[in-house]
Amino acid sequence: MPKSILMTPDPYHTPGYGGFCPQFEYQIGATFGRTTSDLLTNKKVASSGRLVLANIDPSKNDQQSQRESRVMGLRNRTQSYGDQKMLDKMVPGYTGYIPKGQHYFGSRYAENSLNAQSDFELSRRKRSEDRQELRDIASIQSGRMKVDKTTNPKLLSVKFPSPLKAIAKDAKPYISQNAFQPAMSPYYMDNSNPQKSFISGYTGFVPHILTQMSNGHPYPINTHHALNSFTDDMKLVKNTIGKSVTVERKEPKTEDSNPIYRKETGQVPHYTGHVPGEKFRYGNTFGHSTTNARRK
Repeated sequence: MPKSILMTPDPYHTPGYGGFCPQFEYQIGATFGRTTSDLLTNKKVASSGRLVLANIDPSKNDQQSQRESRVMGLRNRTQSYGDQKMLDKMVPGYTGYIPKGQHYFGSRYAENSLNAQSDFELSRRKRSEDRQELRDIASIQSGRMKVDKTTNPKLLSVKFPSPLKAIAKDAKPYISQNAFQPAMSPYYMDNSNPQKSFISGYTGFVPHILTQMSNGHPYPINTHHALNSFTDDMKLVKNTIGKSVTVERKEPKTEDSNPIYRKETGQVPHYTGHVPGEKFRYGNTFGHSTTNARRK
């Protein structure tokens, strides 16, 4: 019975499907089934070409003919290669390697194994045909093979002579610009580099870290400032190595801690000690006259 036009056309994923669907995160405004149906049938959407879903009612004739061709291909391979582990009827429980077996799932083990081995055999034959094609091109260009009406026109349209001649004795090594670079030690990084720090939990010694522990910053920031301070100190030490050192020592000034004659105030009345120049001064009080008596 044909499906109603109101139903989502096959193929589509039912709601709750947790697998990957290409470009799904960029689609809005439609149901889950309608969105996945459009994506699975849109040729402009990049995909592997292998649907996770299978037809509910596949054509039995097509299935039978495909299976027979796969079985015959494997049997011919078995006869030409002798004793083979890979047969058209694999027994469940086999733990050995099956080429391209990771690309097939959703069916019985024997069916998946047959499909994977058939795919591998087709790929192997295609590579063998390509190698033979290269040999024929080289034979035609060298004159060892004559060209007639039965010659494949593709062999005659090759522009470059075969085998190709090397343009250098050795191939230049390829160095990727995005190759992984080992991290430099924080001690040798520039002070402006934000990576010049240690991660939280590092238990090794960090120079000058004690001077940064009281500012309340996270551990990476504290270690960044501590390493910058340490780098500056090392640069200063490196720049001063070999230079002459001049030491200047100034004699400390000796000051009387308990002077008799003060500059700011005079002597109290009834002072009976000697006051320099007092006998030559007249007209002032005793306190004003004895202020800064030594006149310094």
